[in-house]
Amino acid sequence: MKEFRKQAFLIGLTLIIIVILIVKVEWPTKRWFFITNDPCLVQCTTGVPCQYPDEFDFRIIVLTFNRPESLRKCLTHIAKLYTLGDRVSVDIWIDRSKDGEVDDSTVTVSREFQKNWTQGQVCVHIQQRNAYLIGQWIDTWRPRENSHEIALILEDDIDISPLTYKWLKLMNSKFRNVSDVGGYTLQMENVNYVKPNLRAVSNIPKTDNVFLYRLIGTWGYSPKPNEWRGFQDWFHEVRKDNTFKPYMPDLVINKWFTGFESHGTSDSMCSMWSTYYFNKSNLFTVYSNLKGYTGQDNMLLDINRMEPGLHYNGQSWITEDKSYLLLSVWNSELEKFPEYLPRYDFDGSFVNKIAENNNTYL
Repeated sequence: MKEFRKQAFLIGLTLIIIVILIVKVEWPTKRWFFITNDPCLVQCTTGVPCQYPDEFDFRIIVLTFNRPESLRKCLTHIAKLYTLGDRVSVDIWIDRSKDGEVDDSTVTVSREFQKNWTQGQVCVHIQQRNAYLIGQWIDTWRPRENSHEIALILEDDIDISPLTYKWLKLMNSKFRNVSDVGGYTLQMENVNYVKPNLRAVSNIPKTDNVFLYRLIGTWGYSPKPNEWRGFQDWFHEVRKDNTFKPYMPDLVINKWFTGFESHGTSDSMCSMWSTYYFNKSNLFTVYSNLKGYTGQDNMLLDINRMEPGLHYNGQSWITEDKSYLLLSVWNSELEKFPEYLPRYDFDGSFVNKIAENNNTYL
């Protein structure tokens, strides 16, 4: 009998060890899942920039909270992406409410995409606590120093062109070594000068397929790794001083930021902090001018559906499906760059030029 009990004990202990080895408890959500079904083994802490264990050619970071249908639309467009045979990771970051709750429907949509997408890795991350939009933006990608990984940060109401990666890869090849370029944006609609008043950007020469502008375009933003690291380090340092504010009184967006402050929601506007830092660092963002360059409407790299949420109330501002306007056919003409590319200041004034010499922008 003693021998039987001993064997039973050993068998039970073995089973417990096996369960511990193959099953992971995600304590914040009390959800169980097999490690073998989770390709993302990184454990990140809310409020600390997350560095992933592996680098990819292209990493898409999708920020979401409680808009499952909006997320589904966003992921549907990502599923159509031309990956060009490169290694791609999609990292979906789900925020928690201030009470620590997670939207189950959003998790379900994320897991479905993780299960069904076949072009690369999909990781679903659930914040340990409420990160708010500013934490989602700033801390969900910590690139390695001198990394060549291309990252794209998307909120869940952004739909991208299937040729997004091809365009970003081209931009990186052209501007990676340009010291005053901080990143690239897919945003082509609602691009405005923000000093002294809000005015549409309309003076870009039609001969230029891209232009450089001081303001970061957050409707699909791809930061250069080292510049993003610098921004993260600066942000977390200055946030230790509760009296510091990233005010830029001459800009229209400063009024938006102070308006959010008055309602206690300024952490929904990461762009005020990034604009302040990139401006003081004299960094510009590369914008596409494909519509002006080609004279065609179906040249958009992305579309913002403006779904109800932190920044938009009521129904979506976009009432029609505008997917047909997304760039879907690549033309070699899009790869021809002008000899000189101007930089534009917040008020639309001309700053100076970048000269091209032996296919390298200086």
